[in-house]
Amino acid sequence: MKSMQRPIRTIVSTAVATIIATSAAHAGSFSLYTESSARAIGNYAAGIAAEAADASTGWYNPAGLALLHTQQAVMSGAGVFPSSKISGNTTYTTTGVPTPYVQSFTNMEGAKNGFVPAFHYAKPIGENATVGLSMTSPFGLATDWSRISPVRYAATYSELLTVNLSPELGAKVTEHFALGAGLDLQWAKVKFNSVLGAPAAMQAASVVPGIFPSRLDSYSANKGHSVGVGFHVGGMGMFNENHTRIGLNYQSTMKHKFHGYSRLVGSLASPNLVTVTPAAVLATNSSATFSSSTLYSNPIELPDVVTLSGYQDVNESWAVLGSVVYTGWHTLRTIQLNNVAAFSSGSGRVLANSTSTLYYDNAWRAALGLNYTVNPDIMLRVGGGYDQTPTNDANRDVRIADSDRWALSAGAHYQARPNIGIDVGYTHLFSTGNVPINKTAVIGSSTFNVNASAKGSADLVGLQAVWLMDDVVVPVDTK
Repeated sequence: MKSMQRPIRTIVSTAVATIIATSAAHAGSFSLYTESSARAIGNYAAGIAAEAADASTGWYNPAGLALLHTQQAVMSGAGVFPSSKISGNTTYTTTGVPTPYVQSFTNMEGAKNGFVPAFHYAKPIGENATVGLSMTSPFGLATDWSRISPVRYAATYSELLTVNLSPELGAKVTEHFALGAGLDLQWAKVKFNSVLGAPAAMQAASVVPGIFPSRLDSYSANKGHSVGVGFHVGGMGMFNENHTRIGLNYQSTMKHKFHGYSRLVGSLASPNLVTVTPAAVLATNSSATFSSSTLYSNPIELPDVVTLSGYQDVNESWAVLGSVVYTGWHTLRTIQLNNVAAFSSGSGRVLANSTSTLYYDNAWRAALGLNYTVNPDIMLRVGGGYDQTPTNDANRDVRIADSDRWALSAGAHYQARPNIGIDVGYTHLFSTGNVPINKTAVIGSSTFNVNASAKGSADLVGLQAVWLMDDVVVPVDTK
């Protein structure tokens, strides 16, 4: 093992990519598009930029706020229950070592459950204008591969958490047209971890008592946070006494630059380890720690989103809804992480820089839904759709084993009291088929290859309460 500098460029930089790669059970990678509203989960966000059913429209299309004539608050939570299983093998090869280190695995699970809360508020400020406030998590979730799994040199724990606070305003410009806008203040936190080691070299040296393939395995933990600023704007056309509506919403890109710390824990963090020899390895401390508090990334641009939606009341009971959504994932190209706590043979503990590429593709999703009003207190929802993945075969790895998805949804609204409504929603996501992973990382004089296939699915369960806060309840102008 000549150098540990290049492993930092490959394994850890792949980990950096995890700030924008989460559960493989989601097409659209780490986007949480429907999870900002249980109502949206109920029909896969069909018609979401045109329905304007409650204060959550401030996030999906702020122009819809103009159709709300009561002060209201929406408190929502979505449970995300994904499954991401991979099967295949890994091969760690080192120059000069005759036998590679090979491990196989079947249906290894790496998905992690999550909970996505949201809050929306709306208050009319006149006949034709309404202000709003939304707190959402537009991107997130996590993957978790064991520290002793066969893929540990490519990925272990990965997490992205975002919190978006948006003051909003929607107003009618004419009887048939409304405009709206919101300012997006976004805080983001990331964790991206992996294992550094030399299993092929250690396997060859295992004739020495106390040395085994994972003897040098050391845990690389990296965490950062950032604040970004963006906006979203929308327009809505309203016809046929508001029974026909068309909405268009644009959510801007969001730039982040993460700052935080990097920590290497294990034998490679031992201060006395400079050159890797059997004697030096045996003298290392498996609990040693080497840290950097100056970790930072290059500017990273989360994608913009364009939503075109339609809503049509067919009669007093039925309504048809549809949406087409475009996400500009092409902004995610190159990721650079600086001042990573690492190890370099011949130098010992070092702070290293790393570069990785993702080359995400732009993606589309489409949804179609139906609403059925049973009576003034109960409405049922169904829907479904198709969602493209931004990942591609050339760049997919175990952190972003994403595929195209179909979705089926169902939900309901119950007006429990004149001023309290309850919404529930359920969506099942299932992949169009297994996707290949064939990723090789060059690690100094070694290579680490993951050759596998991945399959995923997910269940989304949403629940929300809508509180009409005014004493005098005025019907919402959307039916």
